[in-house]
Amino acid sequence: MVTSVTGLTPPSPGSPVLIDGAKGTELQRLGISVTEPWWTSAALLDLEGQRQLATIHQEYTAAGADLATAITFRTNRRTLLRAGADTYAAEVLVRRAVALARGSSRPGRAERRPVLAASVIPVEDCYQPSLVPSGDELREEHTWMARQLAAEGVELVVAETMNTVREAEAVVDSCTRNGLAVWVSFVCGTDGALLSGESVTVAARAVAAAGASLVSVNCTTLEGTDEVLARWSHDCPVPFGAYPNLEDRSGIADWAPVDRYVPVRHGPEEFADLMAERADRYGLSLVGGCCGSTPAHVAALRKRIPG
Repeated sequence: MVTSVTGLTPPSPGSPVLIDGAKGTELQRLGISVTEPWWTSAALLDLEGQRQLATIHQEYTAAGADLATAITFRTNRRTLLRAGADTYAAEVLVRRAVALARGSSRPGRAERRPVLAASVIPVEDCYQPSLVPSGDELREEHTWMARQLAAEGVELVVAETMNTVREAEAVVDSCTRNGLAVWVSFVCGTDGALLSGESVTVAARAVAAAGASLVSVNCTTLEGTDEVLARWSHDCPVPFGAYPNLEDRSGIADWAPVDRYVPVRHGPEEFADLMAERADRYGLSLVGGCCGSTPAHVAALRKRIPG
């Protein structure tokens, strides 16, 4: 695993990449509020929040994660301008987020150095595809972010929780134009389709054609995840993977934000068994957990999949 469009080789089935786990729900587990307008970017504003994030990154690296993914998913310019920041402040927060992830990926902190990655999500709401803006706006917003990440030396962009094909394509185009390797992960319903209703097979073909070297499904129930993986196991042009939502959201409206820690459906050992079995069944090239996952979940899964 080392570099793409400019060199990052996509992982292969049988030796999947282990993605680092959730950051937002880890902040909530520590009692830190994660709500609008700043969302998780609020943790980047002060030294205590940065200290907490640095610790979370270090714990995931120590647990055996192959990626050190910066908490850049709410540092997109559109979100921060809405919160009252200016463009310069947005650039500063991107730099801080990447620096914290880089700190956990330095040689000496683990037996091997994880890849320095950054998260990019929809510029509006991950769970409301109707809010995705025009093509011109998408190009402007995602090009701004791609340039920031390239300037900071990020090795890989994980475009995650994508709810429409057209925004996913916009992210891939912006990243490849700026020399960044990019993987794309979609959020799906229990029917195995994107929240926009689009086919995951069509989505995978589209982003692969645009330059993505891996596709995944994330922040989706395990049942919905299986629906996606069954489709991709028959027709997917690139390696694929999964990191499902682990929260027990019974009694919570679908996709509703909750500013508290939500208990998980699967503890570390059960989760590791479930995902190791799927890695083998579907030939996954990336595995892990999304919301609700912890360093303990990553450590348990690391024991069950090849390094």
